[in-house]
Amino acid sequence: MLLCLFWLAGATAALADKRVALVIGNGDYRTLGRLANPVADADAMATLLAGGTLGFKVIRAADADHAAMLKAMAEFGNEATDADIALVFYAGHGMQVDQRNFLIPISADIKSRVDLATQTIRLDDISDILSTSGAKAKILLVDACRNNPLPASASRGASRGLARLDAASTGTLVAFATGPNAVADDGDGAHSPFATALLKRLPESGIEIRRMLALVRQDVHAATNQRQTPWVDEALLGDLYLSGSATPATSPGTALPLAAMPASPSLDKADMAACSDLGTDPTPIKLEAYLDNFPKGYCATSVRRRLNALAKSMGGQAPIAASPPSEPARSDPPPYAVSSYWDHNGSRVALSASEGNRLFYYEAPRSGLAEVGVRKGALLFKGTASGGVYRGQAYVFSRECGPISYRVEGSAAGEPPTITLRGKAPRRAKDCALTGWRDDMLVFRYDSAAR
Repeated sequence: MLLCLFWLAGATAALADKRVALVIGNGDYRTLGRLANPVADADAMATLLAGGTLGFKVIRAADADHAAMLKAMAEFGNEATDADIALVFYAGHGMQVDQRNFLIPISADIKSRVDLATQTIRLDDISDILSTSGAKAKILLVDACRNNPLPASASRGASRGLARLDAASTGTLVAFATGPNAVADDGDGAHSPFATALLKRLPESGIEIRRMLALVRQDVHAATNQRQTPWVDEALLGDLYLSGSATPATSPGTALPLAAMPASPSLDKADMAACSDLGTDPTPIKLEAYLDNFPKGYCATSVRRRLNALAKSMGGQAPIAASPPSEPARSDPPPYAVSSYWDHNGSRVALSASEGNRLFYYEAPRSGLAEVGVRKGALLFKGTASGGVYRGQAYVFSRECGPISYRVEGSAAGEPPTITLRGKAPRRAKDCALTGWRDDMLVFRYDSAAR
């Protein structure tokens, strides 16, 4: 009886967390043609999230026009204030123009760029609602990477699929049904491949969300015959379990954990990111670079197959050997923790570190930065540190375009240390179109250790 009471106390504590979800499924488009699965995907997702094991309060919108989407977003934003977990799931038409992502209501009748601006929902606006909610964990799941449905007159500046959207504030995780600039399947069954995998994996107890999404990647990759690999970017500061908590050691008769399955590919985060970044039409050099870095990686078999096909098409023999046996997956790194505080142009910045990973984010932004969208928790740098060299993504902010990432590299010097990172930051016009590049430098000066 005591064991039962302890279990019930733990389950009650888990469900006492404030969890709020916004679920939108758009399929019955008036001018763009009908999508078979998004409404069914959203119905099933809303039911699952509201269930006892997950315990979300769900705000749902099905076949929503522009006004209905805005109303649902506003209700969600108010309900999600200071939540423990705030989650958004969207299924339906989406597109990118000038590297900005737009979600399309069923009422949209887009014939020009003006219509695009006035009849769609910017994905950045939903991301901003998540950021401003103050939720401890913010999750954005997007299954909107179908083909561009718009006429040519309204498609100037459009690209395939959706543009990369970084998790640009701490505590955020972003997952797309497929990689940047790639197109996802709507699916032949009751749900899309991405929704099918999420519905299967989300309720599994005791699986940390990063590991859970790695399983989703595996499921989608296999279900689409390796055509589609979900893409994830995250800046979580600790482990996050949506259903249950960390699983205890395996007992006799139970299924082997993922890390113990000898036939499973490695689930290294860098490997999965590199796999997603290959896209749908990578160059041979990019394929070979992937194998150089991840010879036993998750995409190694398919990469070797593509290189073999390229070699044969050019009349040569395939130079790539069969895929070697994979190694067990490495365990997840320990949670990030604030290790020290730094100064960046008058702003107080926190450094979170885990093994070789590094996150710099705003702890107390200086006056005036709020005007361009900078808030506490916004990232300045996300990457790695090895041998004193920092490499990764830096972020610039603008009111019109939100956070924009670009590559930087640098090192630490002096005592107390100063970290200097340099890169080429993008220049954007008022409509967020890329107009060029400028030299940029980020300087972090050590302030104090975390207390």
